[in-house]
Amino acid sequence: MSTILADQGSAPGTATSPAARIVTVVTPVYNEAENLANYAAAVRTRLMARTRHDVRVLFVDDGSTDGSWKLIQEICREDRRFHGIRLSRNFGSHAALSAGLAAAEGDAVATLACDLQDPPEAVVSFLDEWERGAQIVWGKRKTRAEEAWRIWTSRTFFRLIQRFAMPKGSRFTTGSFLLMDAKVLSCFRQFQEHNRITFALVAWTGFEQAVVPYDRAERTAGVSGWSFSKMLKAMYDVFVAFSTLPVRLINLFAIGIAIGSAFFAVYLLLNWLFADPLPGWTTVMLAIAISTCVQFLVLGVLAQYLHRIYVEVARRPLYFISDRTAPPVEEPVRQPVRAHADA
Repeated sequence: MSTILADQGSAPGTATSPAARIVTVVTPVYNEAENLANYAAAVRTRLMARTRHDVRVLFVDDGSTDGSWKLIQEICREDRRFHGIRLSRNFGSHAALSAGLAAAEGDAVATLACDLQDPPEAVVSFLDEWERGAQIVWGKRKTRAEEAWRIWTSRTFFRLIQRFAMPKGSRFTTGSFLLMDAKVLSCFRQFQEHNRITFALVAWTGFEQAVVPYDRAERTAGVSGWSFSKMLKAMYDVFVAFSTLPVRLINLFAIGIAIGSAFFAVYLLLNWLFADPLPGWTTVMLAIAISTCVQFLVLGVLAQYLHRIYVEVARRPLYFISDRTAPPVEEPVRQPVRAHADA
C-alpha cells in the first residue's frame, strides 16, 4: 500500500529507519485552536520519539471557525510528518474520522483526539500489540477524570450494545480510540452508510483484537462537543443500525397489549353479565386508546427505518474536502474514494 508522506525530509525529530513501518494517526479537529500546539508537542515527545515506527499525523479540520485550520497549516509547514485536510463544513466527528481514514495510508492507522484526554503514549502500546499480531487494538478507559453522569452514561451504553448490538466475542470498547491494521482499514472503507459510529463499524469487521487499558485525562482547554444529546444519538444509531432490539421490543409490546386486551375482554364480559355498566363507552374508548398508541409507536419506528433507507439510497457524499496542506512530496495517483468528493 502506498503512503501519504513517503519522505519526511529534514524536519526536526524525523530520523527513522528506512525500513520502519508507517503508521498514520488520524486526528479530527473542531474548534481546537487552544489545544493544537500542545497536541503537536505531545505527539512528538510522547509518541514519535518513543517508537521505532514511522509515525505521521493527519489532521482533519471538521469545519472549524476559530482559526484551527491556520494553526494546522503552520504545524504542517514546520514539521513534514504532519499533514492536514479541511472539510467544507462541520459534518460531525464520525464523518471527519471517515474522511481521515479514507485519506490515511500506511501499514496501520490509529485515531487520537486533539484534546489529549486519550494519551499519545497509549498509541505506543497499541503498536506493541499490533506487532504481536493484533489487527485491531482498542483503548479501554481504566479511570476517567470526568463528570459522574458521563461515566454512568458511557458504561450503560457499553453494557447495552455489548448485550444487544455488537458481534459475539468482540473485544470492542466505546469511544473511537483505536488502531487498525491496513487490512482492517481496507474493510472499513467499504462501509457506505451515513449514520455511522466508527467503533461499531470497526467491531463489526471482526479480525484479531487486543485491548490496551489506559487512564483518561481531564481536558485541559476548550469545551467538549460530546454532549448528552450526542451520546443518546450515538446509542440510538448503534441500536437501529446493528441490533434487532427495537423491532423485538415492538413485537413484545404488541404481545403484551394483546394479552392485556384478552384479560380486559374477560373483565368486560363479567361486568356485562353481573353489573350494569354504561353501555359501550368504556369498551370503545379504551380500544381506541390502545390501538392508537400501538399504531403510532410502530409507525414511528418504521419511519426511522424508512428515513435511513432514503438517505442511503440518495447516496449523498459523506463529506466534501475544501482544502489540503501542501504535501511534502508529490503523492501517487490514487483511485477516488466513494465516501467523499473534493469541493
